Amino acid sequence: MTIDFQDCLASYSKHGVQFSYPDIWEIDERMEGTDVIVTVSSVGTCFWTLRILHGCPPPPQAVDSCVEAFQEEYEDLEVTTTECKVAEMPAYSRNLQFICLELTNTVGLCSVRTTDFTLLIWWQGTDHELEEAQPMIDHMTRSVRAVSLID
Repeated sequence: MTIDFQDCLASYSKHGVQFSYPDIWEIDERMEGTDVIVTVSSVGTCFWTLRILHGCPPPPQAVDSCVEAFQEEYEDLEVTTTECKVAEMPAYSRNLQFICLELTNTVGLCSVRTTDFTLLIWWQGTDHELEEAQPMIDHMTRSVRAVSLID
């Protein structure tokens, strides 16, 4: 039985951003230096992370540094350019695919810069998990708002 995640949305609103997420997923927040990292995780290995980068790196730099890290780890990595919006702005984005433990894994990376910070979204899951989780991941990504742009 598939749960309609629209019936179980919770709101996150801190650190100048807000988004909605399925309350059946676990949410965790931590600081790394001046960056804020908010991760929403499913019961399996699927997750969605929003990183608030106060150093304001350009979005291509934020995404490409992640892509380079994956390229060092996985020699069979496939990288594709995608279209995505974050905080209602066109984002610099890439999707990655690689095999790990005989499972196909997909990663989405997208980033935008606001006047206050750069937002980097990273989601990941195995193909069989993403069949159910992708609509939730897409919803979280589309729901991100930079509060400073709303006020």
